[in-house]
Amino acid sequence: MSDPAPQPGPRPIPARARLTRLLRRFGRGRSGQVVISFALALIPILAASGAAVDYGRRNAAKAQLDTAVDGAVLAIISRKSNSIDSAAITGLETQFRTEAAKVPGVTITSFVATPTVTASTIGVAATYRATVRTTFGGIMNVSTMMIAGSSAASRNIMQYINFYLLLDNSPSMGLAATDADVANMKRVTPNGCAFACHQHTYDSQGNVTGDDPNDYYHVAQRNNIKLRIQVLRDAVSALVDQANATMTLAQQYQMEMWTFNDSTTQTRLQAMTPLLSQIKNAAPNIDIAYAYQNQADNQTDFERAIAKMNSVIPASGTGITALSPVRFLFFVTDGVEDTAGSVTNQSAGFQINSNRFIGPFSPSTCNALKANNVRIGIIYTQYLPIYDNGFYNSYVKPYENKIGPMLKACATEGLYFPVSSGGDITAAMLNLFSTAVASVKITN
Repeated sequence: MSDPAPQPGPRPIPARARLTRLLRRFGRGRSGQVVISFALALIPILAASGAAVDYGRRNAAKAQLDTAVDGAVLAIISRKSNSIDSAAITGLETQFRTEAAKVPGVTITSFVATPTVTASTIGVAATYRATVRTTFGGIMNVSTMMIAGSSAASRNIMQYINFYLLLDNSPSMGLAATDADVANMKRVTPNGCAFACHQHTYDSQGNVTGDDPNDYYHVAQRNNIKLRIQVLRDAVSALVDQANATMTLAQQYQMEMWTFNDSTTQTRLQAMTPLLSQIKNAAPNIDIAYAYQNQADNQTDFERAIAKMNSVIPASGTGITALSPVRFLFFVTDGVEDTAGSVTNQSAGFQINSNRFIGPFSPSTCNALKANNVRIGIIYTQYLPIYDNGFYNSYVKPYENKIGPMLKACATEGLYFPVSSGGDITAAMLNLFSTAVASVKITN
């Protein structure tokens, strides 16, 4: 007998149908406990979801306000000024509130900005408090959320600096500028001389009648031979260009320019001016001194020139205001004194006769300026050794190794730049300037 055919089992209930049955059972629950439990569970779920949304909006708003306060603070600190007045603080707050008004739902409840100025820095700090409206917070009776933030910035004080240029224009600055120029100068002069003296012509009574067109100065010009005095002019022009390019305050740098040679000749080519173009315009007037009619060479008088600067340059100030600038003397020379006057380093050189002393520069000459905190930068256009010249061998060679060190002893630490024959005086001048400005920032 065969087995009966198997009967089909119950069909599976689809998921949707099961959910429908559960909801019907939930709806028929007479005690209401299921409904109450579900409702109670739903409230914190909705509150948490709403809080998450509102907290995200609050964080986004805070990020925008933080950016706004940072921008307002940096705008003030980057101004070309060493002070922060009430108008600047008002402008800072206005800028911040203008940007904050662009953030939806935000209300600024307080804003405070405070400047700080010390002997070496200037700064500003700002804090704000604000509220941002909530979207779902009302469910929990929270209509706003608090925001607070701050920003601060500071920088070094920008110093005002006055520069006094003291430029040696004695006949020795008529030395040919490079080794090639020296060789060419010797080639075109009858006695093989590397110096281009500048001479007058005279009448029978000894009165000046004009320039001597046959002096070695004109010989150099006719043969396109560059002299140190010409390079010095170029260096001054380059200095002005760099100063103008690097000023961070209006009229931050001012300059005055002098040349000197003998005990009676210190010439102010340009008085102290904030218009540095005037210095550049005066640079072509830097020229080597004329040789004396009697061919006397005592035309490099450091002591009288430095003494003159000491009477002209006031004590150095703080640099915080234009009325109290830091003061620098930039001194360009070959370092060998050749004078008719008395000197403090009498034993260091040679008293050739009663009217002429030749010797190295005396560092003590600079003490009075240093006592007034005037900083001294020196470019040493190295004295050319001429070992085939008897005068050089007798009166310069014995102390030639002291010329540079004695100039360096006069210079403020780090502001001494020697330039050898053929070296770049312009590069030395620019290095001196940048180093001088940096030294002020570091010191203060």
